Amino acid sequence: TSSANSSQVLEGAIRELPLNGRDWTALATLEPGVNSTTMLQVSYTTNNSTQRATRGYGAAMSIAGGRPYTNNFRVDGITINDYNNAAPGNALGVSLGVDAIEEFTVVTNNYSAAYGRTQGGILNGITRSGTNQFHGTAFEFLRNSALDARNFFDPATIPAFRRNQFGASAGAPIIKDKTFFFVAYEG
Repeated sequence: TSSANSSQVLEGAIRELPLNGRDWTALATLEPGVNSTTMLQVSYTTNNSTQRATRGYGAAMSIAGGRPYTNNFRVDGITINDYNNAAPGNALGVSLGVDAIEEFTVVTNNYSAAYGRTQGGILNGITRSGTNQFHGTAFEFLRNSALDARNFFDPATIPAFRRNQFGASAGAPIIKDKTFFFVAYEG
């Protein structure tokens, strides 16, 4: 069969990419026509933009020229957009880590009616599953201002910065060739 949609499938090596925050949605910016953007809403109660909590914590991106609120984020076929139809994310602005994602697809335009629900782009994440053999990972990423080099534009003392991300994932069979499990944790 053939399709007129424009999409790209990334799999396997996505766990090896150096992603700041290890957020699977950050992979979308590797695709043509996908741009990371900042979203500011005009507040009529103040002269400034509203707090980030009112517009969602996830990664804001424009796909094929669409507005950031028109994208559909899906994991295993289920829409995971937040209450404001924005990208999902926690207080740090990141979503599920790449260790739990097996395959990632960005559909930018001309998608079939099977997707529906949106006029923007579609970001599909397929979670990893267990296999007949035990497999797992463990990681820790430390970013600290004590280890940073001084930027030309930095003041004489480097501003304080600390981020420590860690996690593990494991998958194994429960009943060979029939039932498997896979778990992932990030902190």
